[in-house]
Amino acid sequence: MYLKRIKRKVSKLIFWISSTILLGMFLLSLFYSIRTLRNETSYPRFEPWLCSNATKVTSNRTCFSNDIKTILLYTPWFNGKPWPRIDSTEEYLSECPTKKCHITYDVYDIGKSDLIIFHAGDMPVHVKSKEILQIHKYRCPQQRMAFLNQESIVNNPDLELLLSLPEGFFNWTITFKRESDFHFPYAHYVPLQSAGRPAEIPDYAAGKTKFVSWAVSRCGRTRDKYVKKLLKYIKVDVYGHCSGNFGQDNRCPRSTNCDDLFSSYKFYLAFENSVCTDYITEKFWRTLGWNSVPITLTRDFYTPDVVPPGSFISVQDFPSVKALAEYLLYLDKNDTAYNEYFTWKKEFAYEQKLRFRYAACDICEALHNECLKPKFYKDIFKNFWNDDVDCKEREEKLLQLIDREEE
Repeated sequence: MYLKRIKRKVSKLIFWISSTILLGMFLLSLFYSIRTLRNETSYPRFEPWLCSNATKVTSNRTCFSNDIKTILLYTPWFNGKPWPRIDSTEEYLSECPTKKCHITYDVYDIGKSDLIIFHAGDMPVHVKSKEILQIHKYRCPQQRMAFLNQESIVNNPDLELLLSLPEGFFNWTITFKRESDFHFPYAHYVPLQSAGRPAEIPDYAAGKTKFVSWAVSRCGRTRDKYVKKLLKYIKVDVYGHCSGNFGQDNRCPRSTNCDDLFSSYKFYLAFENSVCTDYITEKFWRTLGWNSVPITLTRDFYTPDVVPPGSFISVQDFPSVKALAEYLLYLDKNDTAYNEYFTWKKEFAYEQKLRFRYAACDICEALHNECLKPKFYKDIFKNFWNDDVDCKEREEKLLQLIDREEE
């Protein structure tokens, strides 16, 4: 009898647990269904807007109009509005000689906007497919849609599937790629005025008490394999979220200023999370600010029109990982050779322009050029933003270099 009572209690308990789990699964499924339905149906509803004729040019001799052009920043910037340091039109155009553009964040201004800019990384969350189709249906022939992105193609692998863009939706591109309609790099460098050029450069090896550093937060990329092999030959201090993967626990919290720490190193592994065309981020540029030598994964697009000549070392210049390690050890003991990587400072200085205002002047000017022919990206993910074209070949070359046997 006692065993039967125990079995009945156990059976009731199992039934109660199973019922609770099933109810929880049902409620969770219902919650997600409601949220999905709400997301799909919760988006701005636009009335068809009137399309005016193209603006008349001021004279027969020029293609430029004098009208005020409206630019709609349609999406948030990494979930936030207003965009960083673009609280107003005055701030957006602060560095431009021509001020005849107006900035708006109100999506209901779309009918009177000459340019609508979408930050690609925010589109999957903040712009619905039906919303895009609605915009494409009502758009005027002279209205331009711009694709803005500063993230690597590899970092948004599902962007094409998530957006479901109609053919020819985008007219302009604003990215780090030099073939973009508007080049939007993380930073750039400029020539020094004659009066500001130093007669000689200081000894940049002085005060450098440490060797090689690397901060990394995205784990499991090809660059990790290179660093693991490099660690067989030299010491590399790894910081960031992924440091544990290398048996290290070096810390410099993002909430603090780490410049003093990293500027004590002679070299920094400015390894991007992917080797994609023209993808050069703050990893490279901030190293120059530390007066350290950046080491890059490729040389292909680190050309003098983009980065200071002679300012960096590329792994591509060496037949093996071991060869690079030996060269760094040589530079560590030879201050004269090390300082050669700073001779560019006699003529140039770098400027960190991470904000969207960098491209503001060119964009505003182009909007006033009535002679610009209409342009459409029939399939932007095939012809412009393509992992297979821009990244995979270089990644394969890097893997071959990593796997190459040491002599």
